[in-house]
Amino acid sequence: MMVISYNQSDFGRLLELTRETDAIKTNNYEHLSMISFYKSYANKALGIEREQIQNIRDALKYAKLIEEPDKRHQQIATVYNQLANYYDYKSPDSLIHYLKKEAEELYKINEENPKTKIKKYGHIALNSINIGNYYVGVIKPQRLDLAEPYYLTVYNYKTTRPEIFAMYDMPILCGTGRFYMEKGEYNKAIEIANEVLEIEKLKKNPVYKQYAYQLIADSNEGLKNTVQQAKFTKLYAKLSDSLNKESKKEVSQQFEQLVTEVEKKKDEEHNSNFNFFLLIVIGVALITATFLLFYLKRKKGKYEELIIKIREEKNREEVASEPETSTKPEILFLENILQESASVTKEKSSPITDATVHAILSKLQKFERSDKYLKNEISLSYLASQLGTNTKYLSEIIKQYKEKSFSNYINGLRITYIATLLYNDPKYREYKISYLAELSGFSSREVFAVVFKKETGVSPSYFIDNLKNDISA
Repeated sequence: MMVISYNQSDFGRLLELTRETDAIKTNNYEHLSMISFYKSYANKALGIEREQIQNIRDALKYAKLIEEPDKRHQQIATVYNQLANYYDYKSPDSLIHYLKKEAEELYKINEENPKTKIKKYGHIALNSINIGNYYVGVIKPQRLDLAEPYYLTVYNYKTTRPEIFAMYDMPILCGTGRFYMEKGEYNKAIEIANEVLEIEKLKKNPVYKQYAYQLIADSNEGLKNTVQQAKFTKLYAKLSDSLNKESKKEVSQQFEQLVTEVEKKKDEEHNSNFNFFLLIVIGVALITATFLLFYLKRKKGKYEELIIKIREEKNREEVASEPETSTKPEILFLENILQESASVTKEKSSPITDATVHAILSKLQKFERSDKYLKNEISLSYLASQLGTNTKYLSEIIKQYKEKSFSNYINGLRITYIATLLYNDPKYREYKISYLAELSGFSSREVFAVVFKKETGVSPSYFIDNLKNDISA
């Protein structure tokens, strides 16, 4: 009944069932541990965090009293996994502590029984990916050196333990692919991501498909392959809008499918098998949640950074400028922050005089406030002509004082323009991305999406959706 209630997300009923067991006297510590375990899920769903953590501690207490060694190690590992899931981003030190404690228990399980051995190393694979993800996506700065042995151990399951790899190929490949991308081995990351896409055609899991698209797009950005980056950014964008709903749906279906299978086999197998299947379920859910939380957290952070910069610049403009009488929406320039931090007293490696530098920087500031950078025909030679200088001087000054190439400088101004416009004027949030691309001077929707993500860290649709949500909230 607890399994059915959990499977139906009826957590109120689940909590009632667990409370009914309080009156039952038993010395079956495995059952007592699992009852406390279920109580933790019920209290978590109902938002009773204090009870949740006490339930997990009770589950651990009973698990340590189980007499049979393998069952004891299995159940303790299950509880440590739940503790790691509980602490997640609350306490990174506790998260890694319990993940490693979980691994210690798993390695103690006997390997004489072939079925037990497969389950053991299956869960070790998930645990290793979780630890690798911790060193890549949770702690700052990253510790790729500490993550590497965990990723490579399970990646090598392709040859050392192929039966395990076949069971958990997509989470193993996604974790390892991200590791190679962060390490700068972009071609290897793309190779692994393409392998994920091939497997996904058979296993049909859009969460991993979206993850592979992101991985390929990011790796091509590292390789400066703009064509492929644009292609996979576009594919990623198509899934991005529904990522939260889709990911929750996939995790729920995965939980339901695995728990249902366990329920069907309950009469045929010992309860210990159920416990270990539940352990696997939790591991798979934690893997999926880790991937999603890592990217959603990083994306949300980039969005918030952009909003803070826009607001800071708006405050600066209000202090520095007289009120405008024009009805044109005020467009703010984040680039001014960089301008003012760059001093013309920098050590120069060119023969350009200070007077010339001052003059060109002053003209560039006026250019930035004129919106001329939105014109499609803007080029280095065109701008040099407009500013009364030559392309060599202009290119060098932009590189030295704006710390960008000419094209990146123009693109940055355009993205700043459209991001600020979207922030200031809600009506633009209802326009199509293709119109926003044209409005900000880009030749196509695809190029606009790639540049927007490169400059801000998020896609245009993600930025717009969050602006709408912030307003509605």
